Amino acid sequence: MRYGEILSFFAFSVLLSIKIIKKRRMYMEYEAFKETLMDFLREKTGGEKSISLHRVEKNNGIELDALVVRGKRDKIAPMIYLKPFYVDFQGGLSMEEIAVQILQLSVTEKQEEFSLTEFEDYRKARTKVYYKLVNYDMNKRKLQYMPHIKYLDLAVVFYYRLEGGKLNGASIIIHDCNLHAWGIEKEQLVKDALLNTSRKLPYTIQGMEALIAELSGSQPRITGEELMYILTNEEKYYGAAVILYPHVLNHIAKVLKKNFYILPSSVHECILVPDQGQYSRIELKRMVKEVNDSQVEDEEILSYEIYYYDCKKEALMM
Repeated sequence: MRYGEILSFFAFSVLLSIKIIKKRRMYMEYEAFKETLMDFLREKTGGEKSISLHRVEKNNGIELDALVVRGKRDKIAPMIYLKPFYVDFQGGLSMEEIAVQILQLSVTEKQEEFSLTEFEDYRKARTKVYYKLVNYDMNKRKLQYMPHIKYLDLAVVFYYRLEGGKLNGASIIIHDCNLHAWGIEKEQLVKDALLNTSRKLPYTIQGMEALIAELSGSQPRITGEELMYILTNEEKYYGAAVILYPHVLNHIAKVLKKNFYILPSSVHECILVPDQGQYSRIELKRMVKEVNDSQVEDEEILSYEIYYYDCKKEALMM
């Protein structure tokens, strides 16, 4: 090995060691934060409420810590995720202030009107079931217990959506045990979710330049055809699912008059790139990876693949 190569290898090893040390230090600081916060909460409630910590598995196998503050007579209690509070703590908020906020939040969320009556009766629940897209491999373990449909490298999963009131838009993932309790087959769930999702969450498409102009408050420049488009639903929440809406991709292809790539920017939206030869598949795939790794929350990543819609075949493929 040459002297320069030895130095490079040594420098890489040092940098790697520093990163590992920093990661361990952050882990230890977070663990200390959790223990101290639990002590603060127990002291403030004086034993009148139980304080418990839970690991909750979210999308893509991401696990988050959540606190549950439950009174002796409480049948249900909200889960309060710790990550935002740890960020506030790092930003200078005291442990005392954080504990007060959590206790106030536990009371406020518990007072929100929420009843499982409609959820438990499928005759009432069927108008509020929807579908969304998640990554298949990243969620393979969870999918064993959930009704789903494999699509490309993705999975179509289903959820119950609260509508109206302050909890509007909150959702409950549907599992196999829910189908059993409802006494229905997966086919019925799929049928209802297909109808509700496309009808109640209609798709929107907007040119990238027009979107940037809108966000910056300036007038969009007239540049002819857009190089990229944002495809999502009107609420911009779980909007990547619109690629499954009946006839949507075919309609877009007819408007654009060409084939196009679909970049899965997150579970909430996709980016459409008309195939005009300005980007190669390799460049677009690299773009998706860079955005996923630097801009997208881990639990909101949809895929590292890119898709291609062929007008003549009227098909989406990898």
